[in-house]
Amino acid sequence: MKITDESLLEELKEKLGEKNRALFDLQASNSNLESLNEKLEESERLKSNFLSNIRNEINNPLTALIGLSAELTSPEGLEPERLKVIAGMINSEAISLDFQIRNVMTAADLEAGEAELHITKTEISSLIDECLSNLLPMVKEYGVEIKKDGPGELWINTDKDKLCIIILNLISNAIVFNREGGTVGIDYRIEDNSLFIAISDEGIGISQKHHKEIFDRFRQLDTGVSKKYKGHGLGLSVARSGVEILGGQIDLESIVGEGSKFIITVPVNAGMEVEGTFSEGSELFFDDGDDVQEF
Repeated sequence: MKITDESLLEELKEKLGEKNRALFDLQASNSNLESLNEKLEESERLKSNFLSNIRNEINNPLTALIGLSAELTSPEGLEPERLKVIAGMINSEAISLDFQIRNVMTAADLEAGEAELHITKTEISSLIDECLSNLLPMVKEYGVEIKKDGPGELWINTDKDKLCIIILNLISNAIVFNREGGTVGIDYRIEDNSLFIAISDEGIGISQKHHKEIFDRFRQLDTGVSKKYKGHGLGLSVARSGVEILGGQIDLESIVGEGSKFIITVPVNAGMEVEGTFSEGSELFFDDGDDVQEF
């Protein structure tokens, strides 16, 4: 069969086009692989930082607990005032350790898909008080003021434990990243069948470009040997995942140098069936009836 110059040229053009398409696909695959490799390297770096941070966050209070408890066994005995100081320090370190472990366990449940809802009728004002009582040592350490503002007693059907860990993380975040002597505001209300809780601080603020990434697991804007703030990069990711499991959302408003406000919105009825358990929380630090209460 004779092949004309025109048909040969067309054949060569087609082969060249196939080669170019294959080369383009190969370049795209290489680019995707490079991007994936960068993400894997970044993930490993973040996990490495997390492991280093969480080791300190757990080891430090654990070491302190061992040392303080050893002092209590002194054969010479201790003065009552010293005993009181040591007891307070042990309580503070135990609360810190419990908080870190609860965060890690919650994150593990979320990762494994085992975070089931356990709905109870929960009073929000006393639940916030309960969270604040757990954070009292941190409030004293950082010298911040707590202002709680709301309509008083509010009842919703929700998972108390998950809502509590969400509130704990957001208040803890507001304390740590606040300015010295700053105020942590906690405002809550019910509107349109949703519970709104806003937790604000007067601290360093968060740049708009970081508003999404701070909710990623292990992500911290303050890292390295010059790390100034405590934390391990789990708190906000746990808070976001917890809010989503409850069927709500979390929003952030922030101005660099002026502070941040995290706003969570969850439905007042997180489940169709409500267990017969009532979760009232603690009323140790706040009196009923005040619209604005200060720590």
